[in-house]
Amino acid sequence: MAPLTRVPQVSWATLRNRLAADWEPGEHVTLVGPTGSGKTHAAVTLAEMRQHVLVLATKRKDPLVTGLSKDGYKVVENLDDILWTEDSRGRTKPVNPKVVYWPRVPDKTAAAQAVKMQAKRFGDAMQWAEETGQWAVLIDETMFMHDHLALKKELNSLWYQGRTQGISLIACAQRPAYVPKLAFSQATYIFLWQTGDKGDLERLRDIAAGIPRGIIEDNVTRLDWKKHEALFVDTRTKSLARVVFPPR
Repeated sequence: MAPLTRVPQVSWATLRNRLAADWEPGEHVTLVGPTGSGKTHAAVTLAEMRQHVLVLATKRKDPLVTGLSKDGYKVVENLDDILWTEDSRGRTKPVNPKVVYWPRVPDKTAAAQAVKMQAKRFGDAMQWAEETGQWAVLIDETMFMHDHLALKKELNSLWYQGRTQGISLIACAQRPAYVPKLAFSQATYIFLWQTGDKGDLERLRDIAAGIPRGIIEDNVTRLDWKKHEALFVDTRTKSLARVVFPPR
């Protein structure tokens, strides 16, 4: 059966120019795709468009941290290690504009204690980012933060209040069916990767009011997995496009 409406494909260069012109500080981005889809790479590619980036890394062993460190990101274990200076106009800015916050948990820490430690540190980090302002905050494991660490309140605060502080939350998740409602309703831009799961498709029906029913679900099922093709949704203009992010 032919798709209801085949969404046009655009080059990353075209979409990047569009985002460079339209993506304002305080506007959020949500990326949803299974492991191996390319969503983390896409999130980093988007984050590189922003002046100040704070990556919250939760995994004990994280290849993302290694890659970002090689790309010039400063990796810190404590928020106090993020140093500040003043520009020529007397405005405060971080010495290192691209930072990975990676609080380590000792290997032999009991699971319950590790959760408690991470919840405290990442909760404090999100509050700190909101207070200092102007960060693009990249979270690769949004559902881990939301459910396992029980940081729903802190995430909701960024989604609701981030705009006033110029905070853009770049949130990644694996399954549309489990994504918090605010991740979709508060996002200006959404990127979706291929899925044919019934629960995922049902969840996608409600992500953007004003888009003809069925178009998102129909096109998501037809995305090219091998090319890591994503469906781009602009919730403000109700426009859609297919895009493949460039390799790193």
